Amino acid sequence: MNARTSNFANPKLPLIGRSADAQPGDAGDHWRSVFSGVWGPLNVRPVTDGNISGSLYSRKVGDLTFNRIEFGNQQFEKSHSRHSNEEPFFSLSFPESGAALCQIGERIEQLLPQNAYLLNNGMSAKLRVQKDYSTFNLKIPVSALEHRLGPNSGILSRAVVRPDAIFHMMKRLIFELLDTGDEADERTIGFMTNQMLETVAFFLTSGDSMSDDSIAVQAAQARVLAFIDAGFRDPGLTPLRIAEACRISRSYLYKIFADGPSVMERVRLRRLESARGMIMHGGGRRSMTEIAMASGFSSSSEFSRLFRKQYGVAPSRL
Repeated sequence: MNARTSNFANPKLPLIGRSADAQPGDAGDHWRSVFSGVWGPLNVRPVTDGNISGSLYSRKVGDLTFNRIEFGNQQFEKSHSRHSNEEPFFSLSFPESGAALCQIGERIEQLLPQNAYLLNNGMSAKLRVQKDYSTFNLKIPVSALEHRLGPNSGILSRAVVRPDAIFHMMKRLIFELLDTGDEADERTIGFMTNQMLETVAFFLTSGDSMSDDSIAVQAAQARVLAFIDAGFRDPGLTPLRIAEACRISRSYLYKIFADGPSVMERVRLRRLESARGMIMHGGGRRSMTEIAMASGFSSSSEFSRLFRKQYGVAPSRL
């Protein structure tokens, strides 16, 4: 594959910060401030003696944040608490030059060009860059993507080893969202974002080669997940209704989700993500029962039980 196949160079991202902006002896505080504005509180320090270098270009469109980043002689450390009010997020990274060492939980992986990586920043994370490293990066709320992929261990990687139709479709959708983000209304941005995230999930789970059968399965999964995303608030949602709406049989619906969370587990997870988001962002104005009903649960007791099981804490104590 040509080394520039995965290049996401785009002039529409405004400059947020760069090395030249830092005062002498103040590089650590400068970069801590620059990067915290995008990724929340984190610690930044040099890896070796010498100056920290880099630049950050960033732009928010809807719920997504697009970033072009250059690092040099920097180590980032981001802690995460289950009780933090910060919404957890994924970083979808496309390294373009150099290398970075990333640790999330117990998993350690070197981030290299010609690969894509989904990094779960809902967990404690470290990123270490000794020499120059550049990457295009998307910040994606966990609630927008996890129900499409299911839980992951912290780092999901996917090689881009040759011309890849799904990769180029994803890249085109990313550019279209950036190109139209300033003019489009909220509904249009939401539609384009959903289309892009379905393609991202398809790309990350498709592997390096796909048969016609696997493409058909992935396409059916994408239809189902899009339908769940639109209709999870309906407490009467059942596998039969989902299958009929997506024009597949109920047995085939079970088959295409046999290797991971079942279709109804995905519905429950989507409802829990919605409820958690409402609680964290203005939930004090609504009772737990109202939040449960608005998220598609049939009872507040069911909601409380499943919430505690998923997040380890009662919803009223979040």
